[in-house]
Amino acid sequence: MKKIILFILLPVLTFGQANDNSMIGTNIGLDLAYIKRELSMPYKSNRLKIDGNKYFFKKPSNATLLLTEEETPVNVITNYNLLEQTFDIFDGTETLKLLPNKIKKVIFPDKEFVSINDKFYEVIEINDNFSLLADTYLEIYFPEYTPGIQDKPDPKYRKKNSVFLYYKDRFNYVERRKSFLVSMFDKKIAKDVNSFIKKNKISPRDNDELKSLFIEFHSSLNR
Repeated sequence: MKKIILFILLPVLTFGQANDNSMIGTNIGLDLAYIKRELSMPYKSNRLKIDGNKYFFKKPSNATLLLTEEETPVNVITNYNLLEQTFDIFDGTETLKLLPNKIKKVIFPDKEFVSINDKFYEVIEINDNFSLLADTYLEIYFPEYTPGIQDKPDPKYRKKNSVFLYYKDRFNYVERRKSFLVSMFDKKIAKDVNSFIKKNKISPRDNDELKSLFIEFHSSLNR
């Protein structure tokens, strides 16, 4: 059965999920009024209803914001909106979205996001030599059906991500293929890279295993 695939990266759809009052933010040293005034802006979701969770986490969670222009971190309760690719905060009356140009990092207990070029990315690895980042989003698709025989099905979705190497202030798309990974390094060490991948059973689909490859050979990147 064929499926029609749409990649939704812009705020054009709305999920059938009510705002959760648990997303009201608290903070360290600064109050919610400051967050509303300086770090976020209100927005309204759009029209098409799709049942399900559009967020990265099952529930909103406590996070620390490291700011671009302030040294004092801010503590909020938030969740990453995969559909609109922003962080949602609900202040009790409206939904706010955090502004990536005002925030350097959003740090959860077991996950971290970084803002680069006014966009949030999920961190796989960040060090002094390179950053390995994931652009995480929802893939929306419409199952095929037979009109007149079957009811039109609701749109469905699944969580996806694309991986990027941020190196020397440039984004490089990382294809999840062994041959492509080998090509990202100096040809002189291709044999060593192949051996490392084989010995450590590196799967291009596994972010943590990708990280170990780049940590091992970052000095020979040719991107």
